[in-house]
Amino acid sequence: MQPFLSKPIVALFAFNVFLFIVACDKAAPPASNSTAQSAGATALPANLLVNDQPAGAVGVIEARTAAKTGDRVAVIGRIGGMRSPFVSNRASFTIVDQSMKSCIETDDDQCPRPWDYCCEDKKQLAKSMASIEISDANGKPLELTLETEGTFKPLMLIAVEGTLESTEGGSFVVRAEHIYKVANDPLASKIK
Repeated sequence: MQPFLSKPIVALFAFNVFLFIVACDKAAPPASNSTAQSAGATALPANLLVNDQPAGAVGVIEARTAAKTGDRVAVIGRIGGMRSPFVSNRASFTIVDQSMKSCIETDDDQCPRPWDYCCEDKKQLAKSMASIEISDANGKPLELTLETEGTFKPLMLIAVEGTLESTEGGSFVVRAEHIYKVANDPLASKIK
């Protein structure tokens, strides 16, 4: 009785098995640049988040009237003030003085971005904001998008301790050394 498979079919089958074994034996291709960056992504400094509120923390408006560039400051406020309070690819975001009311604190339940404070006067809002930067040991802002990193969320109430870096052009930029997520935040249950 003659075998069912002919020699050419057996040879083709053997060749395919050989290719499969060779392909599986090769090392995985190197990760793409974006995957490699994610795997070794910059992380927040280990000592950034603290368990106690910085002593003497004041609202953004008060800090803006009293502090000068180079001063040590402790400021408290809510993350927000614009449509996107987090800067892409840079560990930086804005906070707003607690005297300002986000749309989540008003009767406007239809506001798609309550953290942008669209219900407030724009001029007053600008005077009530501070920019917060998280830097590396050399003073350069970390290349990290905090919105996707997940530690901070819009409308979160935080207290920041650090150095006032700039007041140029009406800005108020604080290089954060410590950040405290305020416990018992009355809006915590409404923050998504």
